[in-house]
Amino acid sequence: MRTVLFFIFLTSLAIFPHQGMDQIKKVEGVFLGRVENGYSFCCKTALSKEEIVVFDEILSVILEKYPLHTDKHIGENFIISFIENNRVWEDSSKKISTVIRLQKLMPGQHLKE
Repeated sequence: MRTVLFFIFLTSLAIFPHQGMDQIKKVEGVFLGRVENGYSFCCKTALSKEEIVVFDEILSVILEKYPLHTDKHIGENFIISFIENNRVWEDSSKKISTVIRLQKLMPGQHLKE
């Protein structure tokens, strides 16, 4: 009986993860280029201010569609869907942002909120 309850508990954690984990966020941004520690975008904040944001990782399927390591997409406008999570090492931790979806916007098109 304990084993069954434990299994149900583990299954519920897998199906309904903690709300603070891996919440998908969206921003609109113009690709500025590859930088040493990631991919740089000029993004609009909620208060319509512009801010340079560097995303640590981009899924490989996205990089196949949009090869951001080249200069081809610099200056293009995208909707960027990403998650943030903490990576913990033995002596430190770091918040990592991973782009999980990239949608190219046409000129004049903007993120609908």
